[in-house]
Amino acid sequence: MNKKRIAILCVALFLLVFAGAAFASTKFVTIVTGSTGGTYYPIGTILANHFNTALMEKGYKWSAQSSGGTVENLDMMQRGEAEMAIAMANLTGFAYTGTVRYEGKKIENLRYVMGLWPDVTQFVVSGSSGIKTWADLKGKKVAVGPAASGTEFSSKVLLQALAGLTFDDIKAEYVGYSEAAQALQNGQLDAFNAEAGVPVGAVAELYAGRQEVNMLEFSAEDLAKVKEVAPFYAGVLIPAGTYPKQEKDLRVAGIKSALLVGRDVPDEVVYDMLKIIYTKKGDLMNEHAAFKKVDFDNPIDGLFGAPLHPGAVKFFSEIGLTIPAELLP
Repeated sequence: MNKKRIAILCVALFLLVFAGAAFASTKFVTIVTGSTGGTYYPIGTILANHFNTALMEKGYKWSAQSSGGTVENLDMMQRGEAEMAIAMANLTGFAYTGTVRYEGKKIENLRYVMGLWPDVTQFVVSGSSGIKTWADLKGKKVAVGPAASGTEFSSKVLLQALAGLTFDDIKAEYVGYSEAAQALQNGQLDAFNAEAGVPVGAVAELYAGRQEVNMLEFSAEDLAKVKEVAPFYAGVLIPAGTYPKQEKDLRVAGIKSALLVGRDVPDEVVYDMLKIIYTKKGDLMNEHAAFKKVDFDNPIDGLFGAPLHPGAVKFFSEIGLTIPAELLP
Protein backbone atom coordinates (compact mmCIF):
# COMPACT_ATOMS: atom_id res chain seq x y z
CA MET A 1 0.00 0.00 0.00
CA ASN A 2 1.59 3.32 -1.07
CA LYS A 3 1.76 6.45 1.07
CA LYS A 4 -0.98 8.23 -0.91
CA ARG A 5 -3.47 5.44 -0.32
CA ILE A 6 -2.54 5.31 3.37
CA ALA A 7 -3.13 9.06 3.67
CA ILE A 8 -6.55 8.81 1.99
CA LEU A 9 -7.49 5.90 4.26
CA CYS A 10 -6.46 7.87 7.35
CA VAL A 11 -8.52 10.89 6.29
CA ALA A 12 -11.53 8.67 5.60
CA LEU A 13 -11.14 6.96 8.95
CA PHE A 14 -10.91 10.33 10.73
CA LEU A 15 -14.04 11.61 9.00
CA LEU A 16 -15.89 8.42 9.90
CA VAL A 17 -14.90 8.68 13.54
CA PHE A 18 -15.77 12.39 13.61
CA ALA A 19 -19.16 11.79 12.00
CA GLY A 20 -19.84 8.95 14.44
CA ALA A 21 -18.99 11.16 17.40
CA ALA A 22 -21.23 13.95 16.08
CA PHE A 23 -24.08 11.48 15.54
CA ALA A 24 -23.62 10.08 19.02
CA SER A 25 -23.77 13.56 20.54
CA THR A 26 -26.99 14.50 18.72
CA LYS A 27 -30.05 14.49 20.96
CA PHE A 28 -33.10 13.20 19.13
CA VAL A 29 -36.52 14.69 19.93
CA THR A 30 -39.58 12.72 18.85
CA ILE A 31 -42.88 14.59 18.44
CA VAL A 32 -45.78 12.13 18.56
CA THR A 33 -48.83 13.37 16.66
CA GLY A 34 -51.85 11.52 15.24
CA SER A 35 -53.04 9.66 12.16
CA THR A 36 -51.67 10.81 8.80
CA GLY A 37 -55.15 11.86 7.63
CA GLY A 38 -55.68 14.24 10.55
CA THR A 39 -54.14 17.57 11.53
CA TYR A 40 -51.63 16.63 14.22
CA TYR A 41 -49.26 14.74 11.90
CA PRO A 42 -48.69 17.45 9.27
CA ILE A 43 -48.39 20.09 12.01
CA GLY A 44 -45.80 18.00 13.86
CA THR A 45 -43.86 17.55 10.62
CA ILE A 46 -43.90 21.28 9.86
CA LEU A 47 -42.71 22.16 13.38
CA ALA A 48 -39.95 19.52 13.27
CA ASN A 49 -38.70 20.92 9.95
CA HIS A 50 -38.55 24.48 11.31
CA PHE A 51 -36.83 23.41 14.53
CA ASN A 52 -34.25 21.41 12.59
CA THR A 53 -33.52 24.28 10.22
CA ALA A 54 -32.97 26.78 13.02
CA LEU A 55 -31.73 24.72 15.96
CA MET A 56 -29.98 21.57 14.73
CA GLU A 57 -26.60 23.29 15.16
CA LYS A 58 -27.31 23.20 18.91
CA GLY A 59 -27.13 19.40 18.84
CA TYR A 60 -30.83 18.49 18.58
CA LYS A 61 -32.76 16.79 15.81
CA TRP A 62 -36.56 16.67 15.74
CA SER A 63 -38.79 14.15 13.98
CA ALA A 64 -42.57 13.77 13.83
CA GLN A 65 -44.10 10.33 14.34
CA SER A 66 -47.65 9.31 13.47
CA SER A 67 -49.69 7.66 16.23
CA GLY A 68 -53.17 6.80 17.41
CA GLY A 69 -53.61 10.31 18.82
CA THR A 70 -53.78 11.94 22.23
CA VAL A 71 -54.14 8.91 24.51
CA GLU A 72 -51.33 6.98 22.86
CA ASN A 73 -49.20 10.13 22.83
CA LEU A 74 -49.62 10.64 26.57
CA ASP A 75 -48.79 6.98 27.23
CA MET A 76 -45.65 7.29 25.11
CA MET A 77 -44.64 10.39 27.05
CA GLN A 78 -45.08 8.45 30.29
CA ARG A 79 -42.95 5.57 29.03
CA GLY A 80 -40.22 7.91 27.82
CA GLU A 81 -40.75 6.94 24.18
CA ALA A 82 -41.31 10.56 23.11
CA GLU A 83 -40.05 13.92 24.30
CA MET A 84 -42.85 15.98 22.75
CA ALA A 85 -46.48 15.52 21.78
CA ILE A 86 -49.52 17.25 20.40
CA ALA A 87 -52.52 16.37 22.57
CA MET A 88 -55.95 17.52 23.61
CA ALA A 89 -55.86 19.75 26.68
CA ASN A 90 -58.72 17.98 28.46
CA LEU A 91 -57.02 14.57 28.44
CA THR A 92 -53.67 16.16 29.26
CA GLY A 93 -55.23 17.71 32.36
CA PHE A 94 -56.90 14.44 33.35
CA ALA A 95 -53.59 12.59 32.93
CA TYR A 96 -51.56 15.07 34.98
CA THR A 97 -54.09 15.19 37.82
CA GLY A 98 -54.93 11.47 37.74
CA THR A 99 -58.66 12.06 37.28
CA VAL A 100 -61.50 10.75 35.08
CA ARG A 101 -60.02 8.01 32.86
CA TYR A 102 -56.58 8.47 34.47
CA GLU A 103 -57.66 7.87 38.06
CA GLY A 104 -54.76 6.12 39.76
CA LYS A 105 -52.64 6.49 36.59
CA LYS A 106 -51.09 9.96 36.86
CA ILE A 107 -48.65 11.10 34.17
CA GLU A 108 -46.72 13.74 36.07
CA ASN A 109 -43.95 14.54 33.60
CA LEU A 110 -46.27 16.46 31.23
CA ARG A 111 -45.60 20.16 30.67
CA TYR A 112 -47.40 22.55 28.33
CA VAL A 113 -45.47 24.56 25.74
CA MET A 114 -48.49 26.44 24.36
CA GLY A 115 -52.08 26.06 23.29
CA LEU A 116 -52.72 25.47 19.60
CA TRP A 117 -56.03 25.45 17.71
CA PRO A 118 -59.33 24.04 18.96
CA ASP A 119 -59.74 20.37 18.08
CA VAL A 120 -63.11 20.58 16.38
CA THR A 121 -65.70 17.80 16.52
CA GLN A 122 -66.63 17.08 12.90
CA PHE A 123 -69.15 14.25 12.86
CA VAL A 124 -69.47 13.54 9.15
CA VAL A 125 -72.43 11.43 8.00
CA SER A 126 -73.28 9.87 4.68
CA GLY A 127 -76.17 11.53 2.87
CA SER A 128 -77.67 8.10 2.20
CA SER A 129 -77.49 7.01 5.86
CA GLY A 130 -80.65 8.82 6.93
CA ILE A 131 -78.78 10.35 9.90
CA LYS A 132 -80.18 13.80 10.69
CA THR A 133 -79.80 13.97 14.47
CA TRP A 134 -77.44 12.58 17.10
CA ALA A 135 -80.06 10.01 18.11
CA ASP A 136 -80.10 8.69 14.54
CA LEU A 137 -76.60 7.28 15.08
CA LYS A 138 -78.15 4.37 16.99
CA GLY A 139 -77.49 1.09 15.19
CA LYS A 140 -75.26 2.72 12.59
CA LYS A 141 -71.67 1.93 11.58
CA VAL A 142 -69.66 4.76 13.12
CA ALA A 143 -65.89 5.30 13.10
CA VAL A 144 -65.18 6.64 16.59
CA GLY A 145 -61.42 7.21 16.16
CA PRO A 146 -58.42 4.91 16.58
CA ALA A 147 -58.44 2.77 19.72
CA ALA A 148 -57.05 4.63 22.75
CA SER A 149 -57.22 7.99 20.98
CA GLY A 150 -58.59 11.29 22.22
CA THR A 151 -61.23 11.06 19.49
CA GLU A 152 -62.45 7.73 20.86
CA PHE A 153 -62.77 9.25 24.33
CA SER A 154 -64.63 12.29 23.00
CA SER A 155 -66.94 10.14 20.90
CA LYS A 156 -68.04 8.31 24.06
CA VAL A 157 -68.68 11.59 25.89
CA LEU A 158 -70.63 13.13 23.01
CA LEU A 159 -72.80 10.12 22.22
CA GLN A 160 -73.77 9.75 25.89
CA ALA A 161 -74.41 13.46 26.48
CA LEU A 162 -76.30 14.19 23.26
CA ALA A 163 -78.22 10.98 22.61
CA GLY A 164 -77.87 8.74 25.67
CA LEU A 165 -75.94 6.23 23.53
CA THR A 166 -72.98 4.01 24.36
CA PHE A 167 -70.71 2.14 21.96
CA ASP A 168 -72.96 -0.87 22.53
CA ASP A 169 -75.74 1.06 20.75
CA ILE A 170 -73.71 1.59 17.57
CA LYS A 171 -71.41 -0.51 15.38
CA ALA A 172 -68.15 1.12 16.44
CA GLU A 173 -65.15 1.05 14.10
CA TYR A 174 -61.71 2.00 15.44
CA VAL A 175 -59.88 3.41 12.44
CA GLY A 176 -57.93 6.54 11.49
CA TYR A 177 -59.44 9.43 9.57
CA SER A 178 -58.16 8.50 6.10
CA GLU A 179 -59.42 4.92 6.43
CA ALA A 180 -62.76 6.15 7.80
CA ALA A 181 -63.24 8.61 4.93
CA GLN A 182 -62.51 5.92 2.35
CA ALA A 183 -64.87 3.46 4.06
CA LEU A 184 -67.66 6.05 4.21
CA GLN A 185 -67.15 6.89 0.54
CA ASN A 186 -67.38 3.18 -0.32
CA GLY A 187 -70.60 2.73 1.65
CA GLN A 188 -68.95 0.69 4.42
CA LEU A 189 -69.57 3.34 7.10
CA ASP A 190 -72.48 5.61 7.96
CA ALA A 191 -70.57 8.23 9.95
CA PHE A 192 -67.23 9.13 11.48
CA ASN A 193 -65.89 11.56 14.04
CA ALA A 194 -62.92 13.59 12.86
CA GLU A 195 -61.87 15.60 15.88
CA ALA A 196 -58.99 17.78 14.76
CA GLY A 197 -58.05 21.27 13.66
CA VAL A 198 -60.01 22.63 10.71
CA PRO A 199 -59.58 21.83 7.87
CA VAL A 200 -59.07 18.07 8.05
CA GLY A 201 -57.75 16.50 4.84
CA ALA A 202 -59.94 13.40 5.16
CA VAL A 203 -63.09 15.52 5.61
CA ALA A 204 -62.16 17.74 2.65
CA GLU A 205 -61.83 14.62 0.47
CA LEU A 206 -65.33 13.52 1.43
CA TYR A 207 -66.89 16.92 0.77
CA ALA A 208 -65.17 17.00 -2.62
CA GLY A 209 -66.33 13.46 -3.50
CA ARG A 210 -69.34 12.35 -5.49
CA GLN A 211 -71.29 11.01 -2.52
CA GLU A 212 -73.34 13.52 -0.54
CA VAL A 213 -72.11 14.05 3.01
CA ASN A 214 -73.33 16.20 5.88
CA MET A 215 -72.06 17.19 9.31
CA LEU A 216 -74.01 16.91 12.57
CA GLU A 217 -74.27 20.33 14.19
CA PHE A 218 -74.57 21.41 17.82
CA SER A 219 -77.60 23.47 18.77
CA ALA A 220 -77.35 25.79 21.78
CA GLU A 221 -79.19 23.09 23.75
CA ASP A 222 -76.75 20.42 22.55
CA LEU A 223 -73.77 22.51 23.61
CA ALA A 224 -75.30 23.12 27.05
CA LYS A 225 -75.79 19.36 27.52
CA VAL A 226 -72.18 18.64 26.61
CA LYS A 227 -70.80 21.39 28.84
CA GLU A 228 -72.63 19.92 31.85
CA VAL A 229 -70.43 16.83 31.71
CA ALA A 230 -67.44 18.29 29.84
CA PRO A 231 -67.03 22.00 30.61
CA PHE A 232 -63.86 22.24 28.50
CA TYR A 233 -65.97 22.16 25.31
CA ALA A 234 -66.78 25.43 23.53
CA GLY A 235 -68.84 26.38 20.49
CA VAL A 236 -66.91 26.61 17.21
CA LEU A 237 -68.03 27.96 13.84
CA ILE A 238 -66.75 26.36 10.64
CA PRO A 239 -67.31 29.13 8.06
CA ALA A 240 -68.99 28.34 4.75
CA GLY A 241 -66.45 27.46 2.09
CA THR A 242 -64.01 25.86 4.50
CA TYR A 243 -64.66 22.55 2.73
CA PRO A 244 -65.54 21.95 -0.94
CA LYS A 245 -69.26 22.46 -1.66
CA GLN A 246 -69.87 23.55 1.97
CA GLU A 247 -72.44 26.27 1.35
CA LYS A 248 -73.36 27.24 4.92
CA ASP A 249 -71.67 27.89 8.25
CA LEU A 250 -71.53 24.84 10.51
CA ARG A 251 -72.02 25.25 14.26
CA VAL A 252 -70.05 22.57 16.07
CA ALA A 253 -67.91 22.27 19.24
CA GLY A 254 -64.26 21.86 20.08
CA ILE A 255 -61.50 21.44 22.67
CA LYS A 256 -58.13 23.20 22.69
CA SER A 257 -55.21 21.10 21.54
CA ALA A 258 -51.74 21.82 22.88
CA LEU A 259 -48.03 21.29 22.33
CA LEU A 260 -46.44 19.35 25.20
CA VAL A 261 -42.95 18.41 26.32
CA GLY A 262 -41.56 16.23 29.06
CA ARG A 263 -40.40 18.02 32.19
CA ASP A 264 -36.77 16.95 31.54
CA VAL A 265 -36.50 18.83 28.24
CA PRO A 266 -34.04 21.70 28.94
CA ASP A 267 -35.52 25.15 29.55
CA GLU A 268 -33.43 26.73 26.79
CA VAL A 269 -34.69 24.21 24.21
CA VAL A 270 -38.35 24.98 24.97
CA TYR A 271 -37.56 28.72 24.99
CA ASP A 272 -35.82 28.44 21.60
CA MET A 273 -38.70 26.42 20.10
CA LEU A 274 -41.21 29.08 21.10
CA LYS A 275 -38.95 31.78 19.71
CA ILE A 276 -38.91 29.94 16.37
CA ILE A 277 -42.71 29.43 16.40
CA TYR A 278 -43.36 33.13 17.04
CA THR A 279 -40.69 34.33 14.62
CA LYS A 280 -42.00 32.05 11.87
CA LYS A 281 -45.74 32.27 12.58
CA GLY A 282 -46.43 33.92 9.21
CA ASP A 283 -44.69 31.05 7.42
CA LEU A 284 -46.50 28.50 9.59
CA MET A 285 -49.89 29.98 8.66
CA ASN A 286 -49.01 29.69 4.98
CA GLU A 287 -47.91 26.09 5.39
CA HIS A 288 -51.08 24.83 7.11
CA ALA A 289 -54.44 26.50 7.72
CA ALA A 290 -54.63 25.10 11.28
CA PHE A 291 -51.97 27.62 12.35
CA LYS A 292 -54.42 30.41 11.41
CA LYS A 293 -56.66 29.10 14.20
CA VAL A 294 -53.90 29.43 16.84
CA ASP A 295 -54.46 32.40 19.15
CA PHE A 296 -50.88 33.66 19.30
CA ASP A 297 -51.97 36.60 21.49
CA ASN A 298 -53.50 34.27 24.10
CA PRO A 299 -51.46 31.07 23.78
CA ILE A 300 -52.18 29.78 27.28
CA ASP A 301 -55.96 30.18 27.24
CA GLY A 302 -57.78 26.85 27.40
CA LEU A 303 -54.86 24.94 28.93
CA PHE A 304 -56.17 22.65 31.62
CA GLY A 305 -54.79 20.69 34.55
CA ALA A 306 -51.03 20.59 33.89
CA PRO A 307 -48.40 23.37 34.29
CA LEU A 308 -46.36 25.20 31.69
CA HIS A 309 -42.74 24.20 31.18
CA PRO A 310 -40.31 26.70 32.80
CA GLY A 311 -38.90 27.51 29.34
CA ALA A 312 -42.40 28.50 28.23
CA VAL A 313 -42.94 30.59 31.38
CA LYS A 314 -39.74 32.49 30.60
CA PHE A 315 -40.71 33.12 26.98
CA PHE A 316 -44.29 34.20 27.64
CA SER A 317 -43.24 36.41 30.58
CA GLU A 318 -40.75 38.17 28.31
CA ILE A 319 -43.45 38.96 25.74
CA GLY A 320 -45.66 40.45 28.46
CA LEU A 321 -48.11 37.69 29.35
CA THR A 322 -49.29 37.17 32.91
CA ILE A 323 -49.05 33.49 33.86
CA PRO A 324 -51.94 32.24 36.02
CA ALA A 325 -50.82 30.57 39.25
CA GLU A 326 -52.35 27.24 38.25
CA LEU A 327 -50.08 27.08 35.18
CA LEU A 328 -46.83 27.78 37.02
CA PRO A 329 -44.48 24.76 37.33
